[in-house]
Parts: sequence; structure tokens; C-alpha cells
Amino acid sequence: MDISNRLYTRIGNPLEWTSTRKAAFLIWIYFFQQGIYMAWLLWLPGQGEFEQHFNRVAIADHTQRFIWLQLASLALIVITGWAQLRKSDHLFYEYLATLYFGVTHVYYGYCVGLMSLPVGVVLVGAPVVGFIFFNRRAVALAFVSALLAVSVLSYLTYMGRLPYAPLAEQLYLQNHQLSPFWLLAYCVFASPHLLIIFALTYYVLQRWRVREQEANYHSRTDSLTGLVNRRCILELLEQEQKRSVRERAPLSVVMVDLDHFKLINDSWGHQVGDAVLVLASRALKHTLRQHDHVGRYGGEEFLVILPGLEAEQARNLAERIRVAIGEVMMDLPGGQHLSLSASLGMTSVSATHPVSVDVLIKQADTALYQAKSCGRDQVVVMV
Repeated sequence: MDISNRLYTRIGNPLEWTSTRKAAFLIWIYFFQQGIYMAWLLWLPGQGEFEQHFNRVAIADHTQRFIWLQLASLALIVITGWAQLRKSDHLFYEYLATLYFGVTHVYYGYCVGLMSLPVGVVLVGAPVVGFIFFNRRAVALAFVSALLAVSVLSYLTYMGRLPYAPLAEQLYLQNHQLSPFWLLAYCVFASPHLLIIFALTYYVLQRWRVREQEANYHSRTDSLTGLVNRRCILELLEQEQKRSVRERAPLSVVMVDLDHFKLINDSWGHQVGDAVLVLASRALKHTLRQHDHVGRYGGEEFLVILPGLEAEQARNLAERIRVAIGEVMMDLPGGQHLSLSASLGMTSVSATHPVSVDVLIKQADTALYQAKSCGRDQVVVMV
């Protein structure tokens, strides 16, 4: 079991979470990100070798705002946690969490420079992931609000009413290149976002892949017997017929029909009839070779494809199938026992005389009809 499957088993599918739980998840992630920002702001400027890169006056002012935003996140955690305990699920929480996340991130970006890597990562990556996990209108509102906030702050900065990157001192070198310190700082700020975006995107893609595999399996499999269904077995027959023509190899097809199946259903009920189909399917699978194919063709009929077998070899294998089904014994209420039998119609084509899939099916079906007409529980071959 891979990491995404273990995570899915533990926390369920985030795509199916309630709005309250999604909001709480987003705020928790954001709370830890804010903790990183706060630790950076409180610790790094006090280090002698880094002090020159910070505006000490601005830091004193913005530290209080960082603290208030951290407390606001804590309050939202309490609110969403209380809502989950009360089993209250309302789309309002998604709107609140995404809007708070988007707008306040703009403020953090403003503090270190709006035209920076972290701001770009959030503005581009967060909506992409958000549209997958959260309500699309909530994400769209948060995105538009964040863009509006960026536009207003950029305009005020351009007009000289607000400083650009107020926390930074010596943001650019004399040659107008970004300071190596702030380049590294931007990478540090952007890393948590990139990791979260990567992890969530990977998880979603893995879940979609699993769903696609499950959907493909169910579309090709008979739910009762576990064999491939009619559509799939006919596709396999088409492939084997083409390979037989291409490689000049023999091909045999067997149609299997359980005898007196309608009587079993009428006498013992459909539950017993279903159990009979399952037991017969197991007998078929255990008798065939690894590269043979068997599928439920319809009702109590099964279609068996035997690649590479000449008529005589295929007949021997068909006979083993008949014997294997005849050995199936089912216990019934009242100490009674039910034994099975099957009629089989078989056809084979040689490497030198290929025929179409329709002809193969028709010949096998005709042979099956003869087997039923001649007393059942036998193999009839039509070449």
C-alpha cells in the first residue's frame, strides 16, 4: 500500500470532506506557516550578520500585526473546531477560510515585496489546488479579492504612499540585482507553499488514478462472478483473432452453458442460482491455462478463448472443463445436495483458414445448441 492509500485509509478522501473540515484544514496549515513567518521575523533580525538586511523600525511596527494575524488564525481554528464538534456544516466556513487565506497572504507578501517569488507562488499555485479541494466560488472570491488587494497596494507603492517591501533594508544591490540574502529568504518563504501544493496535487492525482482504475475494472468485470463481462471477453476475442491471423496460430473458442439453470432458479431461488454461477466460474478459472480467457457471456453462458490450441487439444481441455463443472457440489437446506452439469459448444480455426469473430461466435453457439439438443452434459465440436 503506497503513502497516498495509507493516508486515504487514515483521513478519508479530502475531496469528500465537509465544508467545515476543509476550512479547518486550510486554517491549520496556514497557522503553521504563520508560525514560520513569526519565528523568522523575531529571530533572524537579531542576528548580527543579518541585522543589516532589515528595517528595524518597520519590524517593530509589523510584528504586532503578525501577532494579531496569528491570533486571528487561532480564533478561526477554535471556531471551525467547535463547528465540527457540533456537526455544523455550512459553506460559509469555506468562504471565510479561503478569503482570509488569500487576503492576508497579500499582506505578508507586501511586507517582503509584492513582486516576489512567494507572492507569485501563492497567487498561481493556491487557486489551482483550491479549485480542486474547495468550493469554486469561494476560491474565485478569494482570488479576486487577493488580486484587488495586490493592485491597490501596488498602486499606493507606485504613488509613494507606501514603501515597497517595508521589512527589507538593502533589498537590491548597487547593480540593481536582488540581494542574495533576500533571494534566499524568498526561497525559504516559497518552500512551504510549493511543498504543500506538490503534496496535495500528488495526492489528488493518485486518487484520480485509483478511481480511474476502479472504474475501468468495474466496466470490464462481471460483479457477480468476478470474470470479465461480455464486452470485455468479446474485445479479447477480437484481439486473439487478430493475433491468430498475424502469427498464423490456431485459435479455439468454447461456449459453456449450465444445464437446467432455469430450473435451479425456479426451485431454489435466485440466491442459490447466483451461488451456482460463482462456483461454476471458479471451476472454469481453475481448469484453464494461464493465458486462456474466460468471461460471462450472459445469464448462465460463459465464453472461453483458447489461443494456440488445435481442435483436438482444445476438445480435451473443453472436456476437462465439463468434468470440473460436473464435480461441483453445493449443499442445500435440509441436507440436500445440488450437482451441476454443463453443455459445451466448441469451434476451432487453423492457422491457414482464419475466420472472423462473428463466425467463431456463430459456430460455437451452433455447436452448443447441438449439445443441448443431444442430451446436454457433453462437448460438441464444429470446425
